[in-house]
Amino acid sequence: MAEMIGLRGETRLSQIGFTKIMVPMGHQPSGALELFNYSMFLRDLIPQDRDGKDRPDHVDLAALEVYRDRERKVARYNEFRRGLMLKPITKWENLTADVEAIKTLREVYGDNVEDLDLLVGLMAEKKIPGFAISETSFLIFIVMATRRLEADRFFTSYFNEETYTKKGLEWVNTTESMKDVLQRHYPEMLSTWMNLSNNSVFSD
Repeated sequence: MAEMIGLRGETRLSQIGFTKIMVPMGHQPSGALELFNYSMFLRDLIPQDRDGKDRPDHVDLAALEVYRDRERKVARYNEFRRGLMLKPITKWENLTADVEAIKTLREVYGDNVEDLDLLVGLMAEKKIPGFAISETSFLIFIVMATRRLEADRFFTSYFNEETYTKKGLEWVNTTESMKDVLQRHYPEMLSTWMNLSNNSVFSD
């Protein structure tokens, strides 16, 4: 992944080819949304200017995400939960049963749970059984998923043949999975490279 960033990444992508890039992306599981699961190369990114030249200051993307939330006055974890009418935590053990996570949280925040940054809290929060996300994240997802659809003109007032064309609207109404999209545009990828097992994003 580190080789696929910036202008060098574009060159590398053209060398590898779209098909070979897509195959592993379809078969490899996504990273879990939890603490201690941040790709290390993203902690030491070398940004480039428009000409593709490396800039002198490296970027720790994980730290930058927390910094941005603080600069934008995003509510801290407990304040955010109160805004959602959810019960705030009073101790780290309310958040997670992970001993290592609790130890690390204490090293960073002490015993003041009110200081916990939202993003860190969401990654540390115990997951709903059978789900990949926590209670707080799930509540936001439920609210925002419908709002984004209702606010999208291409899904409401512009959802017609005039906007999409007859063929385009047919594609929209008959596409059920990522496999359908690839089958339409890259049929050779599926027939040659994909093992369409049930644990692949490209399976039916």
